[in-house]
Amino acid sequence: MPKGISKPLPSIVKLTDNKKYGIYPEDAKVDGKKLGKEAQASLFVNTKVKDEKFAGLGNETKSPTTYTHGTDSFERYQFKKGVKDCVHNAEEFLHGGPLPTKHKPNEYTLASKEKVTGEVFGYSNDDNIAVSQSAKQKKPGAVNHHANPEPGEAYGIIRQQEPGKNQSPFHFAPVVAKDGKQTVTAEQTAGTTDATARNTYPTMDMYRVGDKEDSFKARFGTAEGYGKDAIVVTTQKWGPQTFKDGDLKPDAEEPQTKKRKTE
Repeated sequence: MPKGISKPLPSIVKLTDNKKYGIYPEDAKVDGKKLGKEAQASLFVNTKVKDEKFAGLGNETKSPTTYTHGTDSFERYQFKKGVKDCVHNAEEFLHGGPLPTKHKPNEYTLASKEKVTGEVFGYSNDDNIAVSQSAKQKKPGAVNHHANPEPGEAYGIIRQQEPGKNQSPFHFAPVVAKDGKQTVTAEQTAGTTDATARNTYPTMDMYRVGDKEDSFKARFGTAEGYGKDAIVVTTQKWGPQTFKDGDLKPDAEEPQTKKRKTE
């Protein structure tokens, strides 16, 4: 079998503390030019990391090139284009594969639940706020700076007021890998209309659990972001289950086939 190509790890790659993972920073440049979106959607994985190497969608491709950094070597995995919608993107990573993007009029899909409360997420903005507040009350050490999602789970920051013009009510980021207290995410940002096409590469990022400067809460829970009072929660896989306008909120503990309708 022919051997693959080996080359030095690019100096612009940002590594986790224990050198298990690496990503290109969002503002990465090569020869003075900003790195393309496709290349930025890369995850470098130390060959010492055993399976499961990361939590993806199953369609990531591995480069034939191995990258060396001192005594370490890395494989590069290319993430594919996804839907320009933060929640839908996160829920696809929670489920480990694509979810439907098109629905009948007034029909929706719910596919995640909040970790502390076990309640289904996404029923309405008011309900999302209530769920986040309940999680904070029940287990304050599991939210905000201390939110600590595992690979295959997601961060979610919930704005605590009605969003203003050009503001979103929340942002979600699926965790694809973890190294100690550092989490690596593959994020999408919603546009102004409902997205259905898979035409946008995810943005890779890193956060540090419990760090008041580099946690998910610290980065997004600002006056310019989702508000200093915004609450960060963790979501997990649930469903997916479709519902229509007027259906009662699904109970995460009920069997999926038992739908609750309005009276």
